[in-house]
Amino acid sequence: MKFSFFTFLIILFAANDCSHQEAASVESVSYETFTRGSSTMYTLTPENIEIKSTGLNASESSSKITSEEWKELLNTIKVMEVSEISQLKAPSDSRASDAALHAILSVRKNDTIYKTNSFDHGNPPAEVKPLVEAILRLAENVE
Repeated sequence: MKFSFFTFLIILFAANDCSHQEAASVESVSYETFTRGSSTMYTLTPENIEIKSTGLNASESSSKITSEEWKELLNTIKVMEVSEISQLKAPSDSRASDAALHAILSVRKNDTIYKTNSFDHGNPPAEVKPLVEAILRLAENVE
């Protein structure tokens, strides 16, 4: 009896798609750019994308996101090791002399927020570059 129960459990776990559960645990993704006096925050959830700007050109807008767009974003995240993004090194340091905006990427997963260190907007670490590009591509369609 015990043997058949354990066999059933092994088959159940083997048939379960654990990678899908891992990606589904992402609750939101944020990308923030800032400099002295202004900032822009891009926040994506399974339902929408929201863009908030402060400073001289302050604005706020949002748009619905399709389930296909969210799935593409999750596929981009799936190849990253989200828990290690805080250890990534910025490839350049132009933000130190105000030649580029500061940028920070955040992923909220299982009620934990994982953040990168500050990097130059337009030149993210290679490991997160596809995700940053996907966020900015989706943000182009928000009015």
